[in-house]
Amino acid sequence: MAAKTLFIAFIWNQHQPFYQDTIKKEYIMPWVRLHATKDYYQMAAILESYPSVRQTFSLTPSLIYQLEDYLRGADDYYLRVMKPPAELTKDEKRFLLQHYFDIHWERVIARWPRYNQLLAKQGRSKEPASVEKALTRFDEQDYLDLQVWFNLVWIDPELREQDPALAVLQKKGKDFTENDKKTVLEKQWEIMRRVVPEHKRLAERGQIELITTPYYHPIVPLLIDSRSAWRASPGLPLPETFSYPEDAFEQTARAISLYRGLFKACPQGVWPPEQAVSPDAAALFADLGFLWTVSDESILAHSLHTEIFRDSHGHVLNADLLYRPYRLRVLGREINIIFRDHHLSDRIGFVYHHMNIGHAVEDLLHRFHKIRESVAHCAGAHLLTIALDGENAWEWYPGDKQEFLHRLYRRLAAEPLLRTVTVTEFLEEHPPEAELHYLHSGSWVDHSMVRWIGSHAKNKLWQMLLAARRILEEVRGKVTPEQLQRARENLMIAEGSDYTWWVDSMPYYLAAPFEALFRKHLVNVYNELGLVPPVELEQAVIKPEHEEPSWMDDPLAGPTPMVQAKI
Repeated sequence: MAAKTLFIAFIWNQHQPFYQDTIKKEYIMPWVRLHATKDYYQMAAILESYPSVRQTFSLTPSLIYQLEDYLRGADDYYLRVMKPPAELTKDEKRFLLQHYFDIHWERVIARWPRYNQLLAKQGRSKEPASVEKALTRFDEQDYLDLQVWFNLVWIDPELREQDPALAVLQKKGKDFTENDKKTVLEKQWEIMRRVVPEHKRLAERGQIELITTPYYHPIVPLLIDSRSAWRASPGLPLPETFSYPEDAFEQTARAISLYRGLFKACPQGVWPPEQAVSPDAAALFADLGFLWTVSDESILAHSLHTEIFRDSHGHVLNADLLYRPYRLRVLGREINIIFRDHHLSDRIGFVYHHMNIGHAVEDLLHRFHKIRESVAHCAGAHLLTIALDGENAWEWYPGDKQEFLHRLYRRLAAEPLLRTVTVTEFLEEHPPEAELHYLHSGSWVDHSMVRWIGSHAKNKLWQMLLAARRILEEVRGKVTPEQLQRARENLMIAEGSDYTWWVDSMPYYLAAPFEALFRKHLVNVYNELGLVPPVELEQAVIKPEHEEPSWMDDPLAGPTPMVQAKI
């Protein structure tokens, strides 16, 4: 009997929150620009060397919009301090010292002697008092070298090595000039211009599949009805009910429209933001013509009223349940659904950077073969799904993604019994034989919605959102269609999942900028309608603790970074 092939689907979710202050038309954080140059282009381009390796990418509309806005001339607060050091104000110098070390200190900065020297000179601290003292220690060349190094290391290491101009700067290491700085920024824009065309080229030749996600990355089940959170968490304290299924429809339909405009085709798959699903969300996706969607293994377990059993090494014991697609039939609709291996996805995201990279790749391949062996005598084709964010893990790896992905893709290309596939490719060849008639309502986080609703501050954000949403209905027909559309755009931005994700879940210094942005978007709803915003929108919902300084809405006070150094 011939050995059985295991099919493997990698799904990379490429997403960034909407960082624009829509009142000022300014971006308070640089992560769209910087992750584009370090991750979004190269995660796709690396596949050029491995034509037999198939992948699936979700490019979120909010990411694409911001990327295109940069190419139209937008900038961010981090770019405002790229002026010649002699022209920097004291506040701008303070900003540089506080934020131009926003990348992994040990994995990245420590590799480059001059950059590491600058970090030591700064005091290896983000405390404002320490930064204040460092102002007296930095001269103009220090600031110039810092400007260049920060933007240089946020370009993918492999691209830096392959580009002659960047390789020269990397080798030079210090005593940079204004022309050197200009070169780095020009290279960033050059890479950003290549992100969408590279994905389009790989998709057209069938090596990758491109899917989409609702436009501003909202938690779709909660938009449809916030009471859906009770299904996984009975008794969870909830705010007044938010139920606007038309918003969920519009967020998703607009994503399809953007996709069709860019890629001249309809997306077959939809990534539910945070892998949050419910019967109503699945029915919406089916109504809009999607072939398939994806969620977490814990959602499958609760949908089947069972468990995904693992041994002490993390190997799945009831593998036939997890490693197959399902035909979901709910609320009179049908859609295919696959479920990711949570354990293996997390090993890539959080575990393998602690290991020798060669050993990490061998461990992953070993686990692939253990899965293949475990389903060898089960009927039908089996699909292992690995799904995770495509950018956040890599700065924790030594040398970023380069060594891990090259080693992994080389091995996969040479393995006759392991076949990488796009999801649609697999479903067309192997339509689901198993069916689901019930879908649990939850996300990848604890198979529930508690990361986005149910705490005091999260509920307050939902209450503010509901008040603004009601205003839109009250003024319909009383304001111009253009006013209503501009106001509605700001509300849809505020529906994004990232604002409630950070609040009451992460430290104040990380959550505060997102909470402030959320309130700004809602203030703009009222401003666009010619109404006076409620006073509560001017007041911070969350407060600093343990003598932390308050986050002030001032570009040079500095937005806190999303990437935190591990000390």
